[in-house]
Amino acid sequence: MDEKKVLKPIDEMLADPWQIDIQELFEASVNEPDEIKRNLYDSLYTYVLQKRQEDIISRPGFVI
Repeated sequence: MDEKKVLKPIDEMLADPWQIDIQELFEASVNEPDEIKRNLYDSLYTYVLQKRQEDIISRPGFVI
């Protein structure tokens, strides 16, 4: 299998974490009966959430 056919769409999807419906990822993670897919959705959800948090924290004037 050509890695570019697999990795390119994933890289494009994750390029902007604000364009991903994080609620949809969460629901997919919670409702997926297949453990391997559930782990994948959970990892994607965590990745997107972390990238969004990094973006917010790096904004000027952000105070904890």
